[in-house]
Amino acid sequence: MALNGVDLSIRRGEIHAVLGANGAGKTTLMRILAGLDRPDDGTVSVGGAVVDSFDPGDARRAGIALVQQHFTLVPTLSASANLFLARPGRRLRPSGRRMSERLDGLVERFGLAVRDGVPVSELSVGEQQRLELLRALDADADVLVLDEPTAVLTDAEADQLLDVCRRLAEEGRAIAMITHRLGEVLGGCDRVSVLRAGRPVIIDAEVDGLTRQDLATAMVGTTSTGTFSVRDRPAPADAIGVFGAHHLDHRPTAGAPAEVDVRLEVVELSVGRLHDVSIEVRAGEILGIAGVDGNGQSELEAALSGRVRSDSGSVRVDGRLSTPLDPRARRRAGVAYVPSDRYRHALVRPMEISDNLELGRVPRVRRHRSQRHALAREQLSEWDVRSAGPGARASSLSGGNAQKVVLARELHGEPRVVLACYPTRGLDPNAAAAVADRLLARAVDGAAVLWIGAELDELFAVADRLVVLAAGRISGEFVPPFDRDAVGLAMTDSLVTGSVAT
Repeated sequence: MALNGVDLSIRRGEIHAVLGANGAGKTTLMRILAGLDRPDDGTVSVGGAVVDSFDPGDARRAGIALVQQHFTLVPTLSASANLFLARPGRRLRPSGRRMSERLDGLVERFGLAVRDGVPVSELSVGEQQRLELLRALDADADVLVLDEPTAVLTDAEADQLLDVCRRLAEEGRAIAMITHRLGEVLGGCDRVSVLRAGRPVIIDAEVDGLTRQDLATAMVGTTSTGTFSVRDRPAPADAIGVFGAHHLDHRPTAGAPAEVDVRLEVVELSVGRLHDVSIEVRAGEILGIAGVDGNGQSELEAALSGRVRSDSGSVRVDGRLSTPLDPRARRRAGVAYVPSDRYRHALVRPMEISDNLELGRVPRVRRHRSQRHALAREQLSEWDVRSAGPGARASSLSGGNAQKVVLARELHGEPRVVLACYPTRGLDPNAAAAVADRLLARAVDGAAVLWIGAELDELFAVADRLVVLAAGRISGEFVPPFDRDAVGLAMTDSLVTGSVAT
């Protein structure tokens, strides 16, 4: 049972946050509001009228728009075409110019920049999220339902989105927002409801008077420091404990050579918006990559994962040239890959969980299904993946459990390099801490970890060094203790010379 006896009211002119650990029933509740799922019991009313038809079209006509956690865009179409597809308006397809004008008007009104004229598959994850938001805003909905809308955004972009939501609420709209960023609730929402295991723990409570600890305890039933938002986290020195005792203790042990082996070496790599980027990651080190979304992070990920070929430059793993790098070569070199979009590049949702755990490392003699299930049970237990078992489809997993399956597969064995791209995105505090702790443990074992992240406090807590990308180039390099102001300045377009800051 995903939901059990949940009461919720969303008022005009307010932002109502819905919290809960992964699998608490939040997304199911929002899908019911949007007409995608039908409740077994209970009622839904919009504007005083009881809803009796749970259909997405009827929900739209009733003034409800949903932005789902996982993208619903058509990857081969442009941004303006995806916008038109969500609200056709007429039978005849308008010209490309008119569709572009419609997109430009929304971008100007809400300040959510999205490139047009290229397939959506070429947009960064942040741009795709902004396009999803614009499609909902284009419907001019009275009730806007947002499922983890800031999970793929940087702190600055998340603040911008909250400002847009506040403006929409002041216009008289009702906004329901699922989030794991507790600071967003305390700093930008009016009321909050918390679910745990499908049941209400806090319902329709005023945010004023609540603390981060109140919300975290309600979500998971135990103490937690919350997620990694700038407004959520304590000072970096105090944040170390969120990930266990590994931070600043995962370098090579005493007596090791002063010059630690370089595991990953990237030399003057250029692809798309990425220009002449050179970085080194040593054994036992975590190198953080920060920057406003769309400044070359997606290109760096695609090139190092082998999904695209670089225009120029080289990549070496343990001193061996690995260019051109493709997924097979990456696997042979011992590079584990945790992608920014687990559903596009890591999991096959219609397949069994056990088969997903075998992807990329199936032996020459294929294991029998019972053997695959037995091995999968061990990994699911080790990673505390809550599922219906190895034979369940990957599509049945919550976001946090799906991410754990990806990490269980990728970190199996002893990878020499780990490419971790937004590995805690969309996870509740406990799940995020568990994922981060596993990655830190791999560094303790001697792996070189390249961690691309969106939230500075997360990177401050885990990184031994931090490299900032701006306009596709390295604009700064930093070591602890990190200077937030200096890092923030390096993330702006004013610093694109490739200079090094310390």
